[in-house]
Amino acid sequence: MFGRRKSKTEEARTTYFSVGIISVNELNDDQYEAWTDELMDAAENVGSTTSLIQASWDEEQLKILIKRFPEVEMNETFFIINEIIHEDIEKEIKLLEQKHKWKKFFNTIPLTDYIDAEDRVVLDASKTLFCTNDVQEAAGFLKNRLEG
Repeated sequence: MFGRRKSKTEEARTTYFSVGIISVNELNDDQYEAWTDELMDAAENVGSTTSLIQASWDEEQLKILIKRFPEVEMNETFFIINEIIHEDIEKEIKLLEQKHKWKKFFNTIPLTDYIDAEDRVVLDASKTLFCTNDVQEAAGFLKNRLEG
């Protein structure tokens, strides 16, 4: 059976979210995929998921989360949910390109630098809307945002 395709205006009204999965140790691919699938199946508003090891994440970002979400156990895997704001990503990329004008001119800025710039925006702890240790709670938050 064919599904109804969303119109561009429906897609424009949809708010998309980024989910950061922050773990103490390296996640295996199967666990990451299982959680990602569970979150994406719960709601159609997940724009991206990112897995990070807590030790490699900016310590200041972690301090912000500890202060904002004291009920979340930071010594276990936790999930952060941020709204994806494309204008903020574009600003961060523009800053990156201004910082490396010659690399931009010769088109030699590595793709990883662009990905890091995007991650800085979508994983900004000061803009985190929801943080939890429970994947079902994260899925419920996303589902509620889709419906409401």
